[in-house]
Amino acid sequence: MQSADQTTARRMGAGVSWLVVLTLAASVVNYASNLVFSRVLDPAGFGELTALLSLAVILAIPAAAAQTVIAERVAFYAAEGRLDIVRYLIRHAAAHVGLIAAVVGTTYVLLIPVVVSVFDLRAPGPAIALAPVVFLSFVLPVALAVLQGMDRFIALGSMLLAISVSRIGFGVPWVLAGGGAGGAIAGQALGLIVVLCAAVILLRSLRQAGGRGAARSGFRRKFDIGTASASAAFVAFGVISNLDILLAKLYLSPHDAGIYAAISTVGKIVTFLPATVAVVMVPNAVRAQRSSGTTSRVLRLAAMLVGAIAAIAAVPAALAADLVVSLMFGNGYESAASGVLPIVCAGAGLALLNLLVVYSVAIRDRRWFVVLLLGVGLQIVGISAFHGSPTEVAVVQACVLGIVLLVNERWFHSLLMSRVRNGRG
Repeated sequence: MQSADQTTARRMGAGVSWLVVLTLAASVVNYASNLVFSRVLDPAGFGELTALLSLAVILAIPAAAAQTVIAERVAFYAAEGRLDIVRYLIRHAAAHVGLIAAVVGTTYVLLIPVVVSVFDLRAPGPAIALAPVVFLSFVLPVALAVLQGMDRFIALGSMLLAISVSRIGFGVPWVLAGGGAGGAIAGQALGLIVVLCAAVILLRSLRQAGGRGAARSGFRRKFDIGTASASAAFVAFGVISNLDILLAKLYLSPHDAGIYAAISTVGKIVTFLPATVAVVMVPNAVRAQRSSGTTSRVLRLAAMLVGAIAAIAAVPAALAADLVVSLMFGNGYESAASGVLPIVCAGAGLALLNLLVVYSVAIRDRRWFVVLLLGVGLQIVGISAFHGSPTEVAVVQACVLGIVLLVNERWFHSLLMSRVRNGRG
């Protein structure tokens, strides 16, 4: 008979295999669009595009928390065979998240003049185009969460690939037609709409008719402590993984901000290439908790996979930084090469932090997010003090993430060894 570890490894390996293939294709398409944007736009325009999309990520981070929470609950009830509760949860969650999306989206629209001023945008168009992206970034994760919780990894990977294809399919032509950074963002919004419609059709068999009060309950639902802590963890991760770009935009010249946008793009490849591991980990952690009462083995196995996948991207990039920058961004970005080594180290650190965020939410750890709050504080202080060049900002980012991982390893969820005192192992 297979051991629990072998069973978990086999299940996670199969899920990761499918997701890696599809998300790798999605990443190729997604970063291909970034390369086009970096070549069609000048460095200042590319800096505006990257900064605004980072702002959208930060604003929509509660939706990422909701995705993990919904996926965990869907996985639990699906394992129990209670599809009636799954249908109720979907309708409830859609109503709740939709209301939040409307509130956040409206608030952002009212603050567009402030965004234009703070980010020193040359025109308000890109900030206006970001409004539907913010709204859709809240709504779409509900559908993705259901696919994740139901172990429908092929469908989930297909949705992620469709998002990237839609981005390049709509955004790049708009930019080439003269739409600038605003055209790229508006194209992404159109792509998200198309994917959302496809997800609704794909999940139509799980649609619950009205009359049971799920939607009304979702509209009235208030945050509890668990939801608040989950949201705090994802918000803190969204901040620590994007605040460096926003601070670079504030402290550096427009040209240097564009250079840092290029540097950070390389780091994002390392960060999100292994993100599929965290997605697959959630239902496996739920099953491990139900069967053995422990989830630390799942975490350590997932951390090994994340480290291996991140290294595949990080090591070649660090060894051939000049070639990577030249191929990805072309003329005008040569100075970005010196920042590649620290940023790929930071990217690997963020990949592990992303895994820890998802894990902490999946096991309902309400205290872990304080580790990320420490990191955000260090990030603000460090970049505010050391921002003489784009490379200097990248070095600060790498150091902050190293400190955060060390704090986690010492006092929270160890990625290297089991802790008998915490009941793991």
